[in-house]
Amino acid sequence: MWSKMSRLHHHLVAPIGTTDGSIFKRHRWVIFGLLLTSCQNGPATLSDIATSLPSQQVAETGVQLQRPQRQAWWLALNDRQLNQIVASVEKDNLSIAQARERLAAASAVAHSASSQFLPNVGLSGSATGANVKSKVDDISRRPAQLNLETTWEIALFGQDGLARQSADLERQMAAEDVNAAKLSITAEAAISYVRLRALQHQRQSLDLLSSATARARNIAVVRSTSGLGTRLEAETADVDSAAVEMKKRALDSAIADEIQRIAILQGLPEGDAALAAAAPQPVASNASVAQIPADALRQRPDVQRAELAVLKAGAEVGIAESDLYPKLHLSGMIGLGSPVSGSILGVMGGPSLQMPIFDYGKRLDIVEARKAQMREAVAAYRQAVLAAHGEASSALRALNVARLETARAKASHAAARKNLKAAERLAHEGLSDPSLLVTRQIATAEANQLVIQAIRDEAEALIAVARATGGSLTGMPKAAAPYPAVPGRS
Repeated sequence: MWSKMSRLHHHLVAPIGTTDGSIFKRHRWVIFGLLLTSCQNGPATLSDIATSLPSQQVAETGVQLQRPQRQAWWLALNDRQLNQIVASVEKDNLSIAQARERLAAASAVAHSASSQFLPNVGLSGSATGANVKSKVDDISRRPAQLNLETTWEIALFGQDGLARQSADLERQMAAEDVNAAKLSITAEAAISYVRLRALQHQRQSLDLLSSATARARNIAVVRSTSGLGTRLEAETADVDSAAVEMKKRALDSAIADEIQRIAILQGLPEGDAALAAAAPQPVASNASVAQIPADALRQRPDVQRAELAVLKAGAEVGIAESDLYPKLHLSGMIGLGSPVSGSILGVMGGPSLQMPIFDYGKRLDIVEARKAQMREAVAAYRQAVLAAHGEASSALRALNVARLETARAKASHAAARKNLKAAERLAHEGLSDPSLLVTRQIATAEANQLVIQAIRDEAEALIAVARATGGSLTGMPKAAAPYPAVPGRS
């Protein structure tokens, strides 16, 4: 404590005393008030709070938050049109716009967070009347006066720094809300795009399946009329053909829904007509996601926000503790007033010291409440880390399963195509029944449907991994660009 006082005395007293000893005498009460800050343990600091955050690295200068750089994870799907959609969503989505405005509001508040500890100057005027005319020399009681007033609360016990710290942490939390909105909404847009392309490919595959089922129905009718088959076979073929046509209509509606959903995410009333044209499916197989480093989870916006909430709660504890100690105010006034017997100009001012003595334990209760809120924030942070780990682990397992399913579906489709080619050769030579060729055409079309669905599921699983890790994928392609910075983030 005394070493802190001596350092403070060196920085504050020596510069004043070297110029003029009388200056030190006039301001000794200010220095005494400032020295009060060195006589108590002080509020919780970032380094103190950091002990509750196991993933943080604490240096001598404070807490160093070292987070991995966010990446443009959607580039892993290698789809130019998807890149354009994501750029449009980040620019024009209305939910992201709301989050940006909340960030702007928090930044504005943070800009003037400690202004209460700066000198405030105001102009006031008053006029009063009475049935007795008398001249008043007291500047504060003149019947007619115009005053220039100033007040200044000296920031003892680091209140100004804690206020700035709390407001800046609030701003950073708002910035993480922007990141969270971007991550969530771009993931939704990517999922809608992946589903759109899968639906379009399924629709094309259904055209092939429809022609095959139509041929199967014709064969069944011929077999039934010629006595080589039963009527039930023909009726079953009719049902199968009608079911394919119903699937076509359902897919057409689903395609329109996905286009509309993408438009809404882009902040547009109508969908882009260019999306109606079929295009290749986004493929996730080229993205290497072998493992998820623990540090990647810390860049999730919800985890970062929980971490910042702990630090902000610690600052609030410090502010509450500072209210337990005296407050020092400076006030002054320069006024013009009348009627007076002497000069119309008057000057008054001086210091005031407010010391809490008895308030029924209200201030102590507030300190305890803030400490409880900090403990709650620490628990929320740990819960956020556990939830992030669980989501990321689940997403990675789902991605591995999806990749195995994609490989299995492709192998099954390859076998179906091989059988189809064999049937085509036999049919060409007239060595097989026509129904065999139609059956294998249907089997190939159905296998293709499974491949389309597997590719879609794998892409969605990759998006889920990116979402679970806060927008980071290990082994990203070299073309990956840094995640766009959020205004207000340092």
